[in-house]
Amino acid sequence: MTLRAQLIVPDDTVEPGASVTAQLLVWNESRIVDAYDLTLLGPPGQWRDPHLGQLAVYPGNHERISIPLTVPRSSDLLPGTLVFAVRVSSAQNPARAAVPEAEIPIGEFREVEPRLTRTRLGGRFSGSNLITLTNRGNTAVHLRLRTAPEDAKAPLRSRVRRSRVVLRAGEKARIGVLLRVTRPVGLGEPATWDVGVSAEWDAKEIRRETFAFEQRPLLTKRALKALTALVAAVVAGTALWLSPVGGGEPKARTVSADGPSQQERAKAAEQKAAKDEERKQQAEEKKQQEKRKAAEEAKAPKRKPLQHSLVVKAQDGGTQDEFTVGKGYWLKLSAIQITAAGPPAATLTLTAGSLPLATMNLDKARDFTPKSPVVVQEGETVRLTVRCPTGGTRPATPPSPGSGTAQAPTDCTAIALVTGEQIPNRGPFSKDA
Repeated sequence: MTLRAQLIVPDDTVEPGASVTAQLLVWNESRIVDAYDLTLLGPPGQWRDPHLGQLAVYPGNHERISIPLTVPRSSDLLPGTLVFAVRVSSAQNPARAAVPEAEIPIGEFREVEPRLTRTRLGGRFSGSNLITLTNRGNTAVHLRLRTAPEDAKAPLRSRVRRSRVVLRAGEKARIGVLLRVTRPVGLGEPATWDVGVSAEWDAKEIRRETFAFEQRPLLTKRALKALTALVAAVVAGTALWLSPVGGGEPKARTVSADGPSQQERAKAAEQKAAKDEERKQQAEEKKQQEKRKAAEEAKAPKRKPLQHSLVVKAQDGGTQDEFTVGKGYWLKLSAIQITAAGPPAATLTLTAGSLPLATMNLDKARDFTPKSPVVVQEGETVRLTVRCPTGGTRPATPPSPGSGTAQAPTDCTAIALVTGEQIPNRGPFSKDA
């Protein structure tokens, strides 16, 4: 007996980062109740857990299961059609299998990340900076770069070496930003001006970064004091040289001008060198901290979407199946899809840890969706319990397909598809969004 299955995906184009729900239909054309193992194949199997659990189907009937998929927002996923499949194999006879295929239409997205090499620089006549442009999208983007001081009265002129750039998906480019001081300052305090650099594409998307330029005077107060002291020393030495001393002939005397002024200049140079070394060390420490943070995030446990099936087949009594939250994680339970069959007196119970979620009759089973996500802590279980009445008898013949009403089986079967997200207890990904 062949196995028939169909995989359906909406025709709408899916932009990377968005979600799409595929529908899988499975027909049971045999004479017995069968359960089917579902496995996701292709790239979507890398986006989430490929094991979709089991699906029970009665003879002559078909069942439907929803498969939510989130397309990753990556430049590696190019626009076009993405083919994937689901393997459906019989639990009674694994040789009976079907692999329906479907296509996901992947759309385009454009995302550009500009980053300046330095956020602060200075000079007396000119300066330069670098901006790195990274195309995070999955298609080529045509960029136009602009730069100008934030204050229109700033004595600066800025320009970029290349005003138009074309970046393919995942490509980077480094562009120089040049500054020229139009009105140098002879004396006074340094002035700081903000300079903006913007990247535009598609005539509507704009990303802007700013950096500070410190315009330094030609002579600082310290240099002016040193020059004044030097001139005063020269004048004093000249006066002493020309003035008579004692009553005899004037003798030539020399007074060195290399006094306090040289010491001040040497001290200023030492202080400047010490500050430069301190800034260099601070920049190196900041760089090392960023590397350590990036390494910690790379090693930290990440969130994992969950779709786990609890399967219970009970006869003359009660039995249960459960899922235990793994070590280092807690579960945010969002929904439970129920598929059940059994006599009216049979019941099923759902619990999460010590919290009862729902109790219902098997013949009136329905999906469970809480008003707010249920939190299941590390080591706790999500349990499906089925209580089947005793003393039933099995019918002599299976229910005929297409008869409209199915005979009440003495076996009690229930499948609960638990949907949620496993979130780490610690690390950068531990906070609930």
